[in-house]
Amino acid sequence: MKAHRLPVPALLAPFVLALAAATSGCGYSAQPSARPAERDRVAVQAVKAAVADLESALEISGSLAPLSRVGVTAKIPGRLEHVAVRLGDRVSAGSTIARLERREVDAQVDAAAASVAVARAGLAAAEAALDNAGQEVTRARALFEKGALPRQRLDAAETAARAAAAQVDLAKATVAQAEAAERRAHEVLRDTTLVSPVAGVIVERNHDPGALVGRGEPPVAVVADISALRLEAGVSELDAGRLHVGAPVTVEVAARPGDRFAGRLTAIAPEVDARNRHFRIEVLVSNPRGELLGGMYAVARIVTGTAPKALTVPREAVAARDGRQVVFRVVGETVRAVPVDVGLSDVRRVQILSGLGEGDVVLADARHTVADGTRVKAILQ
Repeated sequence: MKAHRLPVPALLAPFVLALAAATSGCGYSAQPSARPAERDRVAVQAVKAAVADLESALEISGSLAPLSRVGVTAKIPGRLEHVAVRLGDRVSAGSTIARLERREVDAQVDAAAASVAVARAGLAAAEAALDNAGQEVTRARALFEKGALPRQRLDAAETAARAAAAQVDLAKATVAQAEAAERRAHEVLRDTTLVSPVAGVIVERNHDPGALVGRGEPPVAVVADISALRLEAGVSELDAGRLHVGAPVTVEVAARPGDRFAGRLTAIAPEVDARNRHFRIEVLVSNPRGELLGGMYAVARIVTGTAPKALTVPREAVAARDGRQVVFRVVGETVRAVPVDVGLSDVRRVQILSGLGEGDVVLADARHTVADGTRVKAILQ
């Protein structure tokens, strides 16, 4: 019986099928997972240079202090008869704060007034005596000229007139002295009433009626003028050079989140503090409704310059390289270090004066080292 031969393709078919099954089980694919060009690129965060209004500002912080803070103290020792204010009361300049007992002072005023009356009566008597002495001199001179009166009598009359004039001068001095004593007594009487020298709010009340007060004792009350509050801080020489008195200020306080208060820069120290090389500045914040209180922590923002429609990038996109400011610009798929000139800046963005154009793509953070010429895949924020 003659054997039949199979064709060669038929003989190889099982082996081909087996090989295909084996390679399929091993996960092999004829398609590559990624192009070599994609694997060579580094993914980076990038931003576009954009036009925006930029405002440069200096921020200072500290505690607010009243415009003035005055202690109302008794000028003379005594016992408090009445205290007219309580903590938090608003007072105007000249308002009564407290009164001292004044019985002894009233007696001193009465005695001073009586002394003035006695002195004035003595002056009237001395002036009458002087007038009489003057008449005696006139008569004696007339008789002397007629030879009816010796020279001795005329001299005696003139001497008496001079003595009377001296008595008048003494009486006038006595009246002046008594009147001065009376004025002093009235001043002491006024001092028994303690008044506020300024308008403001009572921030301290240290004594109650019946307490003995005087020198060495705490003030009866303390008045703070909070119609405006002061914020003082130290700034560097560079910052001081960018400030000017009268500049507008925006103030925020932690106690009133979301509220902003208007103020102005009122003073810049004319010399540097040798201890820290800072210049002291003072900001005055208007407080017409009394919303701000002394001691509140505040942050003041002082505008130092504006740049409308400026070309800007994030501050982190600019870095210092070899003494120059540079950004890393993405051109196509390649990073290039580009020198730039910068202008104003705020807390987030910086002005680019030259080196970039609007819409140019740069690395969002230039602090990460990327070699010039690196191929990247820019992911825009």
